[in-house]
Amino acid sequence: MLRKQSIALTLGLTTLLFPTALFAEEEVHTIQAKAVSVSTFKNGVALAVLQAELPEDSGTYRLRPLPDALLGSFWISWPETITLTNIKATQVQTLEKVKAANIGELLEANIGETLDVKFRDQWNRVKIVDIPSRHDGTIIPLHPENVIPVPNPPERGELILIKDTMGVQGIPINWIQQVRFPSEETNYFIERPKVENVVEFTASSTGASSKKPIITLTFLGQGSAWAPSYVVDISKKEKALFSSKSVIVNDLIPLQDTRVELIAGFPHIQFDSVNSAFSLQPVQQILERIRSFGRRNERFNVGSQISQQMMISNTAEAFTPSMPVEPVMGESAEDLYFYPVDNVTLKKGERGYYPLFAGEIPYEHLYTWEIPNYIDPNNSYQQNQPQAPQVVWHSLRLTNTTGQPWTTAPAMTVKDGHILGQDTIKYTPPNASSELKITHAISIKGEQNEYETERRRNAAQFYHSNYDLVTIKGELELTNYKTEDVTVEITKTLIGEIQETTGDPEIVKLASGLRMVNPTSQLVWTVDVKPGKDNQIKLIYTYQVYVRG
Repeated sequence: MLRKQSIALTLGLTTLLFPTALFAEEEVHTIQAKAVSVSTFKNGVALAVLQAELPEDSGTYRLRPLPDALLGSFWISWPETITLTNIKATQVQTLEKVKAANIGELLEANIGETLDVKFRDQWNRVKIVDIPSRHDGTIIPLHPENVIPVPNPPERGELILIKDTMGVQGIPINWIQQVRFPSEETNYFIERPKVENVVEFTASSTGASSKKPIITLTFLGQGSAWAPSYVVDISKKEKALFSSKSVIVNDLIPLQDTRVELIAGFPHIQFDSVNSAFSLQPVQQILERIRSFGRRNERFNVGSQISQQMMISNTAEAFTPSMPVEPVMGESAEDLYFYPVDNVTLKKGERGYYPLFAGEIPYEHLYTWEIPNYIDPNNSYQQNQPQAPQVVWHSLRLTNTTGQPWTTAPAMTVKDGHILGQDTIKYTPPNASSELKITHAISIKGEQNEYETERRRNAAQFYHSNYDLVTIKGELELTNYKTEDVTVEITKTLIGEIQETTGDPEIVKLASGLRMVNPTSQLVWTVDVKPGKDNQIKLIYTYQVYVRG
């Protein structure tokens, strides 16, 4: 009886002192999330949706990866049949299998196996007992993407323990010249530790379901962008072959048969460079970046647009238009347009080339001559000042009949396999027109001159300063040295009050500079110019402007 009590007392003490000895630690399952859709802007921000299927309704799980989300954008959703609790972002050490890269690693991968090794120029069938380490390898610090890469193998000694018919012996590992496996079942992989950030949670079943529960992660992140570009082939008269493609830049997450939506428009993502609070970034770093937005609100919108322009301007172009068999048909939502691309497979760090659409559109040749204003911001005008050379541009007026908007992007013009030029097409909605510059029209020469014809000293006083009233005469000459007629649109911007003109131009009063002493106007002539110097076009305009005395 006493012995039974002693046994019971011993068991009780064991339970108190070592409770884990009687209760097995709960198994933690590691699952991998897969990207099912990514909606990406041109400025490098994307909305990603990841999903993972739970093998059981209940249990403790580690979901990888923990996304590098932006502030306020990370969301987890799950079906009504389960409940998630104890959700946290944490860091765990895991093992990753990597392929053996040398004989030492190959032997390490087959510890405990019997194989043939050659040393001292003789083959011996032995069992690999162990390859002792000199000391344990250290864990490499986190990289910016919060994942530790595979570290170098632990520093091992020069000894390998093998067992043959004579027993266990140790030999220098560098004695082994070759390895031969007696069967095809060979392990070529070794395990190396790495540290990564994961989402850990506990799932509990709330009701029976025939389907396995799916966990969905949604977040905004930096690292995915698309770079559109166009080719305009004018080999045919009146109808141009218009082709569009996109390069998808993926530095965000691995994509496997993922649906990617390419978004045209200007996004407003306020916290585009602040990490989510549900991350393992230092809290002071997150708070400092949040505070910085109060100091840069004004320059944010400009920077967002500039970043889009910079992104598309670095795109490599091709001379041959892309002609997809099935054009990509998108859809609009509010002020944005979405081009869908299905089944995108790109590793992190890869770039993909995807045709979007192609078709014939109407076009017409256009020649433009833009002449700037010569009154400086201080309302002064110097007669006979140096003036920049006049340039007449050869452009195309393109009408968008593709049924889809054209986003701002580089566009090349080609004809009969030859490149004519490259410029930027601005955003153009369906059924609207856009102008695309090709090159300088060197066969059309424009000359202009302005000179003072009259000056009334101290004609008026503005803001306690005396101003002269100056009358200025401008002359324009346009000569066509091509062999066919051309139509040229001439735009002259000036500060002052227009007095008279020839050629019946359209006069537009501009709203810019309303608080200035002088109004701002534009004169626009559209003239047909026949070939030859004898058909030179001459235009005259005069205006009066108040300038400082």
